[in-house]
Amino acid sequence: MDSACPFCSLSRDRIVSESELVFTVRDAFPVSPGHTLVIPRRHVASVFDLDIMEKAALLGAIEEAKKSLDREFSPAGYNIGVNDG
Repeated sequence: MDSACPFCSLSRDRIVSESELVFTVRDAFPVSPGHTLVIPRRHVASVFDLDIMEKAALLGAIEEAKKSLDREFSPAGYNIGVNDG
């Protein structure tokens, strides 16, 4: 846990889903309904620093988030982005 990290101090009730390697939350300032963040648990400078298991967990969490968004919002499409650097 990093006290300077805004994601480490999130309230547990904000977490939509989680695993050993990643967790998912709804954005506090959504660009669109259902705006969701998938966050690795390990602090890294770049997504490219994640190991293969962490990358797989991120993709799996994206799949799970899509299923949840489909049920709740039935969106016409998705934007998947990575903020890096």
